[in-house]
Amino acid sequence: MKEIAIEVLGYFQGNLLAALAVAFLMGLLANKTVDKWGKGNIILYLVIGALGSFVGQFASRYIGLKGILDQVAGLWLLFDLVIAYLGSFVVATLFHMLKPQ
Repeated sequence: MKEIAIEVLGYFQGNLLAALAVAFLMGLLANKTVDKWGKGNIILYLVIGALGSFVGQFASRYIGLKGILDQVAGLWLLFDLVIAYLGSFVVATLFHMLKPQ
């Protein structure tokens, strides 16, 4: 598992600007999906998106989707968006379940 985490961190370091843009966008979308009327800020969206992107990339590598997704390399951005959204949705759900009212 440690090797997978290091691989995911290396992936994000290699694509830092794209990873931050995807993290912000998916954090915003996931947060608004979970808490439609809640107020958020840029930092919250970025944190939820970054954690969600990490969780999504980690999970996809852990269950072995990386090899399958590498076969359709032209669609890497689409897969990154979907994986980041799913991970961000999980993180946003946990955040909103655990935050004090």
